[in-house]
Amino acid sequence: MKSRLHRIEIQNFKAFRDFTLNLEGRHLLVYGPNGSGKSSLYWALYTFLQSARKRPQHAIAKYFDPDNPENLLNIHEDAASKPGEIALTLRDTATRNDTTYRISQADHGTFNQPAILKGNLASDFITYRFFFGFSDFSNSEKFNIWPLFEKEILPFCVSTGGNVPLDVWNAIKSGDPNPDRLPRTAGADTYSSFKRKTDDFATMLPGIVDAISTEARRFYDQHFSADDPAKVTLKLGVTTPPSATGSNQHDFCFTRPVIEFGIQIGSQTVHRPQAFLNEAKLTQLALSVRFAASLVNLHDSDLKLLVLDDLLVSLDMSNRMKVVEILLSDQFDNYQKIILTHDLGFFREFQRLIGDDLGDWCVRTLKGNARTGITAEASKNPIEKARQYINGHDLEEAALQLRKAAEETAKRYRRFAMGQTLRPGEFHSLSEDLKAARKHLEQQIPMTLYKKVIAGTPEEHRDKLVCASDADLDADASLDAAAKGKLKAHRRHLRQFLSGTAWQQAQAMETIDAVIRMKDRVLNPAAHWGEAPLYQAELDKALKLVARLEKVLK
Repeated sequence: MKSRLHRIEIQNFKAFRDFTLNLEGRHLLVYGPNGSGKSSLYWALYTFLQSARKRPQHAIAKYFDPDNPENLLNIHEDAASKPGEIALTLRDTATRNDTTYRISQADHGTFNQPAILKGNLASDFITYRFFFGFSDFSNSEKFNIWPLFEKEILPFCVSTGGNVPLDVWNAIKSGDPNPDRLPRTAGADTYSSFKRKTDDFATMLPGIVDAISTEARRFYDQHFSADDPAKVTLKLGVTTPPSATGSNQHDFCFTRPVIEFGIQIGSQTVHRPQAFLNEAKLTQLALSVRFAASLVNLHDSDLKLLVLDDLLVSLDMSNRMKVVEILLSDQFDNYQKIILTHDLGFFREFQRLIGDDLGDWCVRTLKGNARTGITAEASKNPIEKARQYINGHDLEEAALQLRKAAEETAKRYRRFAMGQTLRPGEFHSLSEDLKAARKHLEQQIPMTLYKKVIAGTPEEHRDKLVCASDADLDADASLDAAAKGKLKAHRRHLRQFLSGTAWQQAQAMETIDAVIRMKDRVLNPAAHWGEAPLYQAELDKALKLVARLEKVLK
């Protein structure tokens, strides 16, 4: 990408009154509870990019016109004193030059602008509605996803033969070849032109769908098939192409396309997956189709956004994090990602997962509402909050935040590293989670080795346990070449074991022991009341210890 989204400014649009967000070219992760403007941000970006392809005659102005029934203005704002506007600033990554584009009632500054026009085609917007629409079929219905495909995928499909598929479809989707009721030769020409355009779309659509179907199968096999008891093969296909027959208004017939979705489990074909699969599995299949569409329809553009709005609400946390890992993988490296969610647990897990790359991410929490105004505040994790409270000498609140950080770390380790998920109504204390994590780590190291070698050797001396070189073996005349080679290989493996995993696991165990010892004094809120106050030195030490716990159990 040569351009990055640098700044977002929204005035009097949907939930926003006066909103500014500086991304500075980074990816964006946003948490917003219901009513805080999360979806309004999604639609502001969508409306802005889509505006590049819309004709200036009122196509965009209506959204900002207080007298137009289709306006999207904030009902709590005075449009006369603060007219609606969306402005995006793009920064050229090479020159560092900024360019700001605006849309409002009076300004359609994006129309046919190459940066926005190409950015619109290259970007992708995915919302939770796609997955609801993917499963919104009764058990007896044919699984026809054309209506969903038309709205959620076709706008982002790659050009074919110089034509944009959405433009070709828009020219025929009304099903009326002669809306002006032109007579005689002129009327006949409109029917002929309409049929040619319909044939063009009927020719290009199967190729698009087949490419997505092939990529979706590959994507599902790579990311979601591991736990399937039998092989699942998905298939998309155009079973009814669009067609136009007849030459006048009396015999004309227009047939809309049908795209069917089905699966094969083992050797058995399932034509109605919604009657057989649970919601989580349907969501995995829908994700495969939707992400495949993104990966197939790759446009060349200086600006490429991937905007996701609460798309994982149907998945449990472990599956959600699997999708997060996909989004952070090389497959989506060429997108500037904008992730919006109202799920605080998912937000925190995502934030932890990008912890080492936080410099590439702008992490924000939306505060406020449509009436009082919405702001985007820098989001702090519990350790950052604890540090802030320590600096402000609010030691009891700092201890509460450190306990929260320790609990989240221990529960996350138990869930993801140990594969243990709490059942409904089940509760594990911090001590129970820490001890379970320690026991799990113990099982990874032979205890005799740990007790007799590792635990008794200071960290700064541990690299001296194994010879740094094999010179002694080379000088030993009693060993033949084969024996020397075997001993060198064993030493190499021992060095790797002692210098890598074993020490890391030992350090994790030692950190857990230290947290357990410190817990009752510093992390137990009940201990804060009484005659023994907390001291800042204790909190400073606890902060370092809990931060270390996060690191060693990551």
